[in-house]
Amino acid sequence: MKGNYLNKNGGLIKWIILIVVAILILSYFGVDIKNFFMSDQVHKNFGYIWNFIKGIWNNYLIAPAHLVWGIFLQYVWDPFLNVINK
Repeated sequence: MKGNYLNKNGGLIKWIILIVVAILILSYFGVDIKNFFMSDQVHKNFGYIWNFIKGIWNNYLIAPAHLVWGIFLQYVWDPFLNVINK
């Protein structure tokens, strides 16, 4: 069990180190990260992806999410509140 805990933390540390190294490499080659993310094309691309995600949520995932939420409220949250209030 202790090994799993170390692997999870090690994975997070590896991602942080990877991101820092990537930023250093981009800086070495003269890439301006701020200008990249502020460009109109990047904003358009992220806007397109965000609208796609919202479409998936609104057309396919919202009904099952509401169903699961209703079941959670009925069988978990309401009984929990009844026990707390007693």
